[in-house]
Amino acid sequence: MAIQLQKAFDLIIRQYHVKPTDSVVVGVSTGVDSMVLLTLLEKLPVSCRPKIIVAHVNHKLREQSTEEQTFIEAYARKHNLQLRIKVWPLSQHPDTGIENAARKVRYDFFAEVAQNLQARFLFTAHQADDQAETFLMKLVRGGALQQLQGIGSRDLTKTTKIVRPLLSFSKEEIRDFATSRHLKWYEDQTNTDESFTRNRMRHEIVPRLKQENPQFLKHVQSYESQLQTLILATRQYEEKIVKNLLIDEGYKVPEFLLLSVEWQSLALEFISNKEVGKGLVSKKQQTEILQLLGNLKKPSGKIQINSQMWFVKAYDKFSFQLVSKIHKKTLITRNSMLILNQWHLIESFGQVAVFEADKYSGKVTDLQQTMQLSQNQFSMPLSVRPANRQDQLRLKTGGHKKVQRVLMDAKVSNWQRKGWPLLVDGNGKPIWLLGLRKSWLEKTFKVEESKYFIIWKPNNLEESN
Repeated sequence: MAIQLQKAFDLIIRQYHVKPTDSVVVGVSTGVDSMVLLTLLEKLPVSCRPKIIVAHVNHKLREQSTEEQTFIEAYARKHNLQLRIKVWPLSQHPDTGIENAARKVRYDFFAEVAQNLQARFLFTAHQADDQAETFLMKLVRGGALQQLQGIGSRDLTKTTKIVRPLLSFSKEEIRDFATSRHLKWYEDQTNTDESFTRNRMRHEIVPRLKQENPQFLKHVQSYESQLQTLILATRQYEEKIVKNLLIDEGYKVPEFLLLSVEWQSLALEFISNKEVGKGLVSKKQQTEILQLLGNLKKPSGKIQINSQMWFVKAYDKFSFQLVSKIHKKTLITRNSMLILNQWHLIESFGQVAVFEADKYSGKVTDLQQTMQLSQNQFSMPLSVRPANRQDQLRLKTGGHKKVQRVLMDAKVSNWQRKGWPLLVDGNGKPIWLLGLRKSWLEKTFKVEESKYFIIWKPNNLEESN
C-alpha cells in the first residue's frame, strides 16, 4: 500500500514539472498529513526531487506547541533540510476569530519565505477528507456558486503557486502510509473539540457519508474538478463578452441587451467585480441595474452603489462612476457677452467667436461649426449662457423645438445637459445650441455677402473630463 501511494504521488508531482533546481516551501505542522507529505517529497526520484524548505508556525495555541517545534528542528537537522520557523506570540492573538487569524499568519509567513527563497511552489498537506469537509461547510453556509469550490491550486504570490498534492488520498490512506513507515507525528488536541464546525464535519458527517457510499470522497473530488473547469470556462467567455462591450470608459447598452438574460447577469457581475470590487455590488443592486438597463423608456438614470460609487446609464453607454468624477463632469457655462472679433473660451466645451466678415481671415470649411449672418438677422451683442428647459430653437417649418429635446436626441448625458452653452442675441433670442443645432434663420443673402461669421471650435468632452 505504501509503495502504491508513493508511486501515485510521484506521478502527481511530475505533472507540475518539478526540477531538482526548483525550491519548494512545504508547510509542516507536524501532524500526520504534513509529515507524510514531507516524507513523500524526500522519497521522490532524484530527477524530480526539488530543494525542500520546511516552513513551520508555532501558533502557541496548545501546550505541546513548543515540543512540536523542537521535534521539527531536530527532524530538519537529521534530514539535512532547510527550516524556517515563525512563533506567533500569545500577545498577538485576537479575542475572537482565532482560526482565521492563525491562517492569515501562517500564509503570510509562507508567502514571505517563498518570496525570499524564490520558490516556485508552496506544498500543503490537505487531503481528500479535508476537501470534503470544506465542500460541505461551504454548502451549509450558502453563497455564490464560485465559493463552493473546495481546496484547489491557486497563486500564493506572483511567482509562487500553492499545490495540494495529497487531495487524491484519503485520511485513512495517509495514516496507513505513516504507520507502515513508522513515521512520528503529533495529534492536534483541538481536532477533537466539536465546538468547531470542521470537527463536527470530520467526526460525524463525513464518516456517515462514507458509509452511505465508499466512493463519496472521489465523487466530491470529481465535482470539484468539474466545477473548477466550468467556472474557468465561464470566466474566459465573460472576459470575451465584456471586452466586446467596452467603449470610452464604459460599456455599450445595445450590445449588452442583445445578450441572453443569463449572460446579462453574469456579464454584469463580472463588470461589477472589476469596476467596484468583488462582492461590493449586492444582488439587489444588480437586479435594479438590470431593470434600468432593460427599461427602454428610461434612456438615462443613476443608481447609488455606496457613498463613493454610482452606476450610470447614459443612453447607449453605462458605467460605474466615482461620485467625485460625476461632480467633476457637471459642466457649467457662465453668462458672458462675446466681444466682436475675439475668441471666447467656454471652459470644458470649446471656443466661440463672432467675426465681422471683412476681418475674418480664416476659411469657412465646416458648415456644421460655422454660421453666416446678415446684420438684420439678429441684434447685437451676442452672449453665451447655459441652456434651460424653456429655451426653444426655431424650425424651418415655422414651429419650434425645445432645447431639452435636442439634448436628449443627441444623447447628451444629464450632467452635461445642465450647462450646455446656448448662443443668444441681444434680445435673448436663441441662435445656436453650440455644436448641436442652430435656429433656422431665413437667408436672403449670398454667403459672400455675409456680414458676420460665428465660428465654433468644440473640445472633446470625454478628454476634457
